[in-house]
Amino acid sequence: MFHRFAAASAVASVIIAIATAFTLLILGWSATGVRILTAAWCFVPLAWGVWAMLAPAAWVPERLPLWGAILGVAAGIMAGPVLDLPGRLAGLHDLRWITVIVGPVFYCILWVLVPIAYRALQVAAPPPAGTGGPRPAPRDREYRVEEREREEATVGKG
Repeated sequence: MFHRFAAASAVASVIIAIATAFTLLILGWSATGVRILTAAWCFVPLAWGVWAMLAPAAWVPERLPLWGAILGVAAGIMAGPVLDLPGRLAGLHDLRWITVIVGPVFYCILWVLVPIAYRALQVAAPPPAGTGGPRPAPRDREYRVEEREREEATVGKG
């Protein structure tokens, strides 16, 4: 479960760093003018990590982008109707509900990176011999079927 937390938090941290550089350097927004946005960004890696840990086990890692889109609904509601970020940041007061639509789509796209990070974290060196480390990962279904067929063929001959 920690791999999920670490993967989602790492992806969120990198995305926030890129977004901060973009808003400050490219768009030229002043740091004091976007204080509410930068304060909210401090909590995003934690929220993403906890949200990834809450994902149903059957959804990991294949359906994590969909799980992220569900989080995007909550983020869209907070950004638009609650905090009115389109109005505060760009003067778009009439579009405060657009974040409820854009949020899930945007989060789904960003959460495509979380399974990639999750799989990268799964690759680890084997534990030292005799330490009682984690069990090896279960083999894929095709390999288990082939292995069972070989065992049945061996038992049938003996």
